[in-house]
Amino acid sequence: MDNGFLPQFKVFLGKYKYWIVLVLFLLVILVASDNSLVKRVVQKREIRSLQEQLRESAEQKHRNELMLNELNNDSLVIDRIARERYNMHREDEDLFIEE
Repeated sequence: MDNGFLPQFKVFLGKYKYWIVLVLFLLVILVASDNSLVKRVVQKREIRSLQEQLRESAEQKHRNELMLNELNNDSLVIDRIARERYNMHREDEDLFIEE
């Protein structure tokens, strides 16, 4: 059994032990650890997506604040919005809806 698998395996390990350790180390760093590079890339994408959502929410908030300011300061704005968005009209008017 001296010419079997085990002596050849020992020779292989002896010859390539540094490369094997390096490959195992890189696998742990790139894939297996909690702070792996793969997870970091995924987290960076998620951060960018959340920042975009935050920016869009801030823009929507700004538009809503402007609309609220208009509604509080000008009574004709309420009339205009009711006519445009909800197809409301006065009793003496005819309403034409375009689609």
